[in-house]
Amino acid sequence: MDKAAEQDVWSRVGQGFEQVFGDGPMFHFCIFGAQAGQLSASKRVYITICGGCELKRPTLAKQVLERKKRHEAGLPVYRQHLIVTVCGATEVQLPTMADEYIDLQDALRSGQLSMREWEEVLVEVSTDDNIRVGSFTMCGAFEGDELPGESAEIDGLAINRHIGRIPEAAGRTLELGVGQKGAQRIATLRQAISAVPG
Repeated sequence: MDKAAEQDVWSRVGQGFEQVFGDGPMFHFCIFGAQAGQLSASKRVYITICGGCELKRPTLAKQVLERKKRHEAGLPVYRQHLIVTVCGATEVQLPTMADEYIDLQDALRSGQLSMREWEEVLVEVSTDDNIRVGSFTMCGAFEGDELPGESAEIDGLAINRHIGRIPEAAGRTLELGVGQKGAQRIATLRQAISAVPG
């Protein structure tokens, strides 16, 4: 292969990475250990070797805000993540109902988001259009849409009700979303927001 052909091959590889990862892949390694963290807008390639990695998806409100920001900047509205697991385990967990409620309430109160904007893109975001996760697993385990444990859900709601971040009426409604996925979880979140005036 001559020099010009080799440069052309590497140029095409670079263009492929740019199409998939936008402004370039950022790596997150977990080797011979354990790590918990958030699926990040900047770190988009997660590699776990002989270890355990637990990642949490951003809340729907954060996904909608990120999508809005990227759209205004003229960037692709989705984020592609690649998760490689070799002789280990990686779990991507949904946020708790408490986290979902607090982030949505904060975005609405601050004026960053209107209920109309949230509802317009909610279907696309909730069907994983905004955060695409591809995975490669060898001699290991990968779970891409794990619900939070019931105790984490109940504790999150109880603590945030106690400190006043979640009103009683909304807390009772959010309890109905514990253990639910998809449309039922989103409908419960919408009901909880509507249960509190203003």
